[in-house]
Amino acid sequence: MTHPDTVALTADHGLGTVRTMPQFRTHIEQGPLSDAQRRLVLDQAQILIEEIYVHLPLKRAMHAVDPLQALRLLRHRLAELTETEFHVQLQRIFLGLHDLHTNYILPSRFAGFAFLGVFLERCVDNGRTLYVVTKTFDHITGDPQLKAGVEVTHWNGTPIHLAVVANAAREAGSNKAAQLTQGLQNMTLRAINMSLPPDEDWVDITYKVGGATHETRVPWRVFESGAEVTAPGTLPSLPSGVRAAAHHLVGMDLRTELTRRAKRRLFAPASMKPGKAPKAARGAKGVKAARDAARRAGVDAPLAAGPVPTNRPDEIKARIVDTPSGTFGHLRIFTFHMQDQDIEGFVNEVARVLSVLPPDGLVLDVRGNGGGYVIAAEFLLQFLSPRRVVPEPFQFVSSPSTTGLARAVADYEGWKASLEEAVTTASAYSTAFSLYPADVVNSVGQVYQGPVVLVTDAQCYSACDIFAAGFQDHEIGPVLGVEANTGAGGANVVTHEDLRTEWTGGPLKQLPKGVQMRVALRRCLRVGTRSGQPVEDLGVVPDSLHLLTKRDLLEENVDLMAAAGALLAARTPRLLRFVSAAAGAGKRKLTVTTGGVASIDVWVNGRPVATKATAGATTQVTVPAADGAVIRVEGYDAGGVLVAASQQTA
Repeated sequence: MTHPDTVALTADHGLGTVRTMPQFRTHIEQGPLSDAQRRLVLDQAQILIEEIYVHLPLKRAMHAVDPLQALRLLRHRLAELTETEFHVQLQRIFLGLHDLHTNYILPSRFAGFAFLGVFLERCVDNGRTLYVVTKTFDHITGDPQLKAGVEVTHWNGTPIHLAVVANAAREAGSNKAAQLTQGLQNMTLRAINMSLPPDEDWVDITYKVGGATHETRVPWRVFESGAEVTAPGTLPSLPSGVRAAAHHLVGMDLRTELTRRAKRRLFAPASMKPGKAPKAARGAKGVKAARDAARRAGVDAPLAAGPVPTNRPDEIKARIVDTPSGTFGHLRIFTFHMQDQDIEGFVNEVARVLSVLPPDGLVLDVRGNGGGYVIAAEFLLQFLSPRRVVPEPFQFVSSPSTTGLARAVADYEGWKASLEEAVTTASAYSTAFSLYPADVVNSVGQVYQGPVVLVTDAQCYSACDIFAAGFQDHEIGPVLGVEANTGAGGANVVTHEDLRTEWTGGPLKQLPKGVQMRVALRRCLRVGTRSGQPVEDLGVVPDSLHLLTKRDLLEENVDLMAAAGALLAARTPRLLRFVSAAAGAGKRKLTVTTGGVASIDVWVNGRPVATKATAGATTQVTVPAADGAVIRVEGYDAGGVLVAASQQTA
């Protein structure tokens, strides 16, 4: 067995200050909260949960929790608790809500990540569930045999599956799949100010290599994260028609996003470097320019398997993959949170990448995406669907505090009337409204017209949950899950500090010594055939299930791509493009190129102006349209089903 003292970090590890667990415990004992500060923290937690937290009725029903009684008991026992015990007890109350949006974040001296230098993932191999090391930190030198591909069998002497289940019971996932995923991730890497800290100073890991059993001792280390998520402020770019403050558009599991960034820093720092991709133009014209440039570069020519460069590698990764069912595009969206807050740049780059991927099918992969800006997520849906996108509506819980908040903050004014009416109607929730006008998320239209499969897992959360729900509700394509559910986070989340700052005269007070809280403020509801169903706790259940294999973990998801490719090959690729030219005063001549389309309808500024059966690959039609008019062409199959669409400004 390797002793922890022999496992060292080199001087150039790039992690800043690194501490052992005993050193970290000494560090966090400095500057404790006073009794008055503890009571202030409890007061503020009670206001958030009792008066503002939108999911409290649901959580009480689904998880049989009583956080308000737990807060009262904690207040009663304050004198008995040490500093660390106080923080642990309060954090457990928040974790007991099973809500990754609603957090108690410990004082700033707790900031940091505890890590073991390895990363575990779960897979199924010949019917057996395995836990496999998939990543190692290069600066850990204690055991050269502990590397990617080995199977871990025991954790501190406990069979690994039981250890994962036990750790998952300490986490806040909304469903079993989400809890197990959170528990597994925190076995080797955790944000200490948002998760319960490790109880042990080291972990004894038992693993197999080539049939032989080995055991090694790996110490917990704590490093300064360097992975802070940019606080939403005033966004430099938003789609036209969006006027809300940035933090009013956020839906994100902060811990998953922080951990994602820490993982990249530890295990894949080179992946943060931008590829040589064209710089995206701005707005709807920017999307069109990106598509036109891609087509001029030969998008219709045969494409070879391999990576597709992107100028936003922190958010997306694209490649072309060969599968037994054909050659398809694979677009991975890691996050909907833009560190530079450039939402417009993000959506334009996604449009450009979609335009250069194979037209026969797309594997859209959002595994591990903890969310971000809701507008960024819902804006992308129009790129994939010929149908008009209906954004998900949001609602407040009815209470005197949410009514006061709606009266005080301009962005919440639309909800004010129904909250005020709740005094007489006793309605539990306000009326539901979308965060922005529907025209905003329909301003560009369909970009990719081939079949699409969405790949999800239990870490898809918040804005990513909203995206997955919208994908399913608008019937864009099948959802292929590697786990039985998404993370099931359905809310707009805000920080205590943002609420305190903008809620003039409200009951919120400044928290001491870097303590922070976040709360689910408005819950979202699904649309389409599931209209009115909350996303929280229910999530998105996939249409098909593929359990990850060992080959998936170690060979770039080869079996997952094969499963997705089979789903794509069963669907029909479509094509609908058009160019327009002046054809006299107030008229435009459209040349429409189609594939898999039997007829077309033409709309100008939202009004139907022409219908025509397609004749071969190209169809021409002249329509009344002045300069600046929005022209939309819709394509239908032989059964009259809308299957493709394209729109542009004349």
